Amino acid sequence: MVSKRADPNYQQISGYIPKEIGTEFKIACTRMGVNHSEGLEQAVTLWLAQNTQQSANKK
Repeated sequence: MVSKRADPNYQQISGYIPKEIGTEFKIACTRMGVNHSEGLEQAVTLWLAQNTQQSANKK
């Protein structure tokens, strides 16, 4: 099995968010039984879906 780091279909992203949000995110991932990469992928996917719809509605 190839790790996501070595998989050409994956890309690393990073950024800075308020510490409180980061802590809440880590706690939520632990409670849901997902790792941070999976949680981040779900969050970004949801954000893109919401913002893509809003952009399409504005046109």
